[in-house]
Amino acid sequence: MRLEKGFTLVELMAILVILAVMMLVTVPSITRTLKDSQKNEMAEYEKTVCLAAQTYMQVEHRDSNLSVHSYTVSLEELRKGGYITESLKNPTTDSYDGNVEIFNKDGKITCTLR
Repeated sequence: MRLEKGFTLVELMAILVILAVMMLVTVPSITRTLKDSQKNEMAEYEKTVCLAAQTYMQVEHRDSNLSVHSYTVSLEELRKGGYITESLKNPTTDSYDGNVEIFNKDGKITCTLR
């Protein structure tokens, strides 16, 4: 009886098929998870910026009648006022630029990032 070392071609092909099936299952799941985390990060960014803008309006423009008009504030202005940190940046564009429009609709203050 001969002692053979190594794998046969059939065994190697079976391993390759198993690895391919595993990749087909895991890659879409990992991709979906990454996209979901980016969406969640953007939602948290928007929430943080909106809260900072609302605080800015309540502190800096107490006497303004917000129900009559909307107000736009830049992210740079929020940063200079200390309402957001220097490290906070848009996760999708990786930038610090942008504006927040704050307005009062039916007694509810809302904001929109631009």
